[in-house]
Amino acid sequence: MAPRALPTHEQCVDRLGLVFPRTAFDTVLSSPQAGWAVASMLYVDAVVPADGDISNQSHWVRPTMLLWLSDEAYTHADAQSRESWFLAATGPAAKRAVGDLMSRWGLPFDPKYGDNSRETIRGHVFPRWLDEGALRVKPGVKTTSPLPRWALTDAFADLFDPAIDEQELAVRVEDFRSHHMSPAGKVKALTARRRSDQEHAISVLLPDDTKRQLEPGEASLILKGVIEEWAPARLEDPVVLTISEPGDKIYTADARMLQRLGITIDISDLLPDALVVDIGTLPPQFWIIEAVATDGPIDEDRKSALLKWAGKQRIPDSSCRFLTAFASRNASPAKRRLKDLAVGTFAWYLDEPNRELSWDEIPG
Repeated sequence: MAPRALPTHEQCVDRLGLVFPRTAFDTVLSSPQAGWAVASMLYVDAVVPADGDISNQSHWVRPTMLLWLSDEAYTHADAQSRESWFLAATGPAAKRAVGDLMSRWGLPFDPKYGDNSRETIRGHVFPRWLDEGALRVKPGVKTTSPLPRWALTDAFADLFDPAIDEQELAVRVEDFRSHHMSPAGKVKALTARRRSDQEHAISVLLPDDTKRQLEPGEASLILKGVIEEWAPARLEDPVVLTISEPGDKIYTADARMLQRLGITIDISDLLPDALVVDIGTLPPQFWIIEAVATDGPIDEDRKSALLKWAGKQRIPDSSCRFLTAFASRNASPAKRRLKDLAVGTFAWYLDEPNRELSWDEIPG
């Protein structure tokens, strides 16, 4: 089987920071030296199953040998070179053998780290990684043995695949935390993520002067503009009833008002991004709002589905109004989907907050 693709040292450090956020875990677990330990173990294919039996052909390492791998040697990424380096680093007179191999490759023997720095990996990084499901120890090898006994788990090694994008990486990190980290590690990681989300969340001021934190992203910025700029300018007396967003299916902003209006929101059903009622009109007008960052404007099909949804919430069709909000007329979703807007709906642009488009039949 072909060896794994190799990430850069920088990628290893960055991804360790995602798994072990520095605000919650000892920073040594995501240090540059820890990143090089990951890179080196991937280089020699020291990866074993996270659970179950381990093959007799598996590669194992000891901390010292990881320090000997140089940046130049790491560029020799073909399978034969990597196996040659592993055999030299685990054989007799290992350090000298690695130096001789470098000579044959025409490279200086220039270890990334000195032998005297191995204690950081051996005494601090590896034991913590073991606790958190990132490593396994070779069965039958005593703690005091000088023999190689450490390997990455495949679930952990998968996080360093250089081919995956940010979205796939986030999914894999969450899966690793859920299935492999210790209970204490999970709590630390979750706490750090919540703090980070709070730092990067988008705060929106509702008409009643309360604040709501929305998930980061362009759709949330558009919703913020709708609630803070469009609604006060366009409506007589706006009240935000609900906001729905990924990760938090629905936020009920005014439960009392919903009760007064006799509306029950079915969260298992189709939901608009926001539901705003103008109680300054008689009868009240319900604005059903979609914030479009990538796709999903209120076209005829969406309007029909939203009217059915509104009917289930006991909102009459005659009281429904529809707004599709975009970031800009120059934004790709607006250029692409403006032609699809349903008749009898409005469009608004975040970068032109004082203007509004109406698409409707001409009375005749």
